[in-house]
Amino acid sequence: MTEQPPPPPAKGPRSRRWLGASTRRTLPILGPAGDRIVLVDLVVGLVALPIAAVVRALFFVEPGAPETMALPALVLASLFGGMFWPAALRTVDPVYPTFPREPLPLLAAAAIWLVACSGVLYLVDKTLASRLLVIVGALLCVVVSAVASALVGAARQAGPVVETALPHLGTQAEDALVRGEPIVLDLSRLSESLTRPIAVLSESSLILYPSVLAPTDRAVKRVVDMVLSTVLLVIAAIPMLLVALAILLADGRPILYADQRAGLYGHPFKLRKFRTMRVGAAAEREALWEASATQGPAFKLERDPRVTRLGHFLRRFSLDELPQVFDILAGRMSLVGPRPAGLDEVERYEPRHRLRLTVRPGLTGLWQVRRRLDADFEQRMADDLEYIEHWSLLLDLEIAVRTVPAVLKGGGV
Repeated sequence: MTEQPPPPPAKGPRSRRWLGASTRRTLPILGPAGDRIVLVDLVVGLVALPIAAVVRALFFVEPGAPETMALPALVLASLFGGMFWPAALRTVDPVYPTFPREPLPLLAAAAIWLVACSGVLYLVDKTLASRLLVIVGALLCVVVSAVASALVGAARQAGPVVETALPHLGTQAEDALVRGEPIVLDLSRLSESLTRPIAVLSESSLILYPSVLAPTDRAVKRVVDMVLSTVLLVIAAIPMLLVALAILLADGRPILYADQRAGLYGHPFKLRKFRTMRVGAAAEREALWEASATQGPAFKLERDPRVTRLGHFLRRFSLDELPQVFDILAGRMSLVGPRPAGLDEVERYEPRHRLRLTVRPGLTGLWQVRRRLDADFEQRMADDLEYIEHWSLLLDLEIAVRTVPAVLKGGGV
């Protein structure tokens, strides 16, 4: 009997490197820490070219030499630069933002940013003779983003990442891999339970990233919120003054009502509305929970005895919500999103309900324009998750437009 040779030693998993990635595991940064990194990248992309222009004028342009850089071109390129830099980082990093950031992917993103900004400058100002401006700006983006990632990533708030070993794939799949044949891992079961999932192969690990709204999406949504809420504030300034005067004359002080609500990731914030209830109504809320008309962990009374006569009118046309425009400007809320839940409601949530807290609460939302007074919390939850899963700027615009006739119909309570 011929002795069989011993099997070759098993090889450990090879670390898949791309653009010089190190052997350290790169992990997505979730929660507020990730949002802060994207915000820093957005700002540095916006100011990199103006700072580079100052550096160029001080150190690289001879005194008295004509400046070929037109101000309109610089302003336009700066605006595009703010959008290009996070987009370039996400191009080289599918689950951006991640930590740690490697030098070569950062330089690759800088090259993408440099080409994009150079193209914008050339289209606007073809007299630009030197690319030194965008080169200095690109280097500034790399340095600031690397430092910001290190500072935020070192103290990130996402907590430990759950790790689990890949189970045995079965004899057929394992044999196929031994023969060098590809196999397909079906993740449909997980995809059905996740919202906007992303699967990324990082070195020897498969990262499932239930992105919900990725930090870059939230950054874009935040910029749009700031612009639209500023416009809305100008439009609503006079109506808010009239409502405040009416409350003062009819019901006296205080004019505003403040309440603790659950914001992004469940962090509490103080929401302010025009007062529509009698003084001391907040203390009666707990006693009225059993009479709530909503099925599930949400509080809503069809005929709330605490609401004043003027309050009924303000609620009917959602005029009491107008002060929340300031919350949108401050970043505590968004123009469109799930309604801001009370802290006592969140205490009654099941774990799956907390998915609706992964986006900022909104002044209006998909549920509000569809049903407005539907008493089923699970239906409201389904609408909120549908909004999160299919979020886009066009969807936000559609909901905002549909809010106008919904409010004018006067269906609020």
